[in-house]
Amino acid sequence: MNKSIDTSRRFRRGAFTLVELLVVIAVIGILAALLLPTLARARASAKSAACKSNLRQLSLALNMYVNDYDKYPGNAAVYQGGVFQGIWATGMNWLKPYLGGHYDPDALNSQYYWADGHRTVFSCPGVKPRYYPGLVGAPVLRVYSLDYGYNELGTGWKNGSLRLGLGFTVEVTGFAPGGFGPLGPRNYVKPGDVRTPGDMIAIGDGANWIAPNDPRGLGIVNQFQAGSIFLPHNGTANIVFSDGHVEGARGVKLIEKSDPARKRWNSDNQPHPETW
Repeated sequence: MNKSIDTSRRFRRGAFTLVELLVVIAVIGILAALLLPTLARARASAKSAACKSNLRQLSLALNMYVNDYDKYPGNAAVYQGGVFQGIWATGMNWLKPYLGGHYDPDALNSQYYWADGHRTVFSCPGVKPRYYPGLVGAPVLRVYSLDYGYNELGTGWKNGSLRLGLGFTVEVTGFAPGGFGPLGPRNYVKPGDVRTPGDMIAIGDGANWIAPNDPRGLGIVNQFQAGSIFLPHNGTANIVFSDGHVEGARGVKLIEKSDPARKRWNSDNQPHPETW
C-alpha cells in the first residue's frame, strides 16, 4: 500500500500543470519572434551575396566582350531626328557566348524566361520565380526571369548624341512595314570613352536596362519593369561597375539628383545636370 502511494506521489510531482505549459509555450513564442528577423536577415544576406556572385560573372563576361571587340555591347537606343524612340531590347543576349550559351540575334527579352525551374546567372536569387498553374493536367510552371539591367543610356536618354551610357545608339531615317525603317550607323562606346571604369555603373538589379531617370519616370520599383532599378535585397540593389567590382547601395543613393550619384551613370564621369 505504501509503495503504491509513493509511486503516485512521484508521478504527480513529475507532471506539468497547465499554467506551466502555457508559460513554456509563451517563452518559446517570444524566442521565435526574436530569432525570426535575425534568420530572415541572414537569409537575405546570403541571397545578396549570391546575387553579387552573379554580377561578378556578368562583369567578367562583359570585359571579355570588350577585349574581343574593342567596344561595349548593348541594345539599340533608337532616335529619330534626335528624339528618343525607345530601345530595341534583347536583354544581355550578347554575353551568352562568354557564359556557356550562344548568341541569338533574333532573341528578345522574353527569351530570358525559363520554365524549367532552373535559375541561371541572369536571375537574381533575391527575386522570386513566377508560378503559372498548369491547365488540363499540364504541370505547374516555375519561371525565372532576366533580373539584371544594363546601363544603356546613362542620364542622357533625351539626347542620343551624348552617348553617356554603355549601349550604342542608332538614328532612324524612316519607317518600314512592321517596324523601323532604314537605320543609320551604330554609334558604339569604346573602352577609352569610359573615363573612370571604377566609378561607371555597368549592370545591376533591374530588368533589361536601367537608368536613374528613364523616360517613363519609373525610377525605382520592385516589379518586373524594364528601365527601372529593383531593390530585392532589403531596400538595396547590387551594382557592378565597369572595372568589375560590385557594390550594394540603397535605392535613393543610386538615383538621387546629386553630382556624386549621377556622374556614376555617365561614361565621362560628369553629372550632366542638364539631363536631369
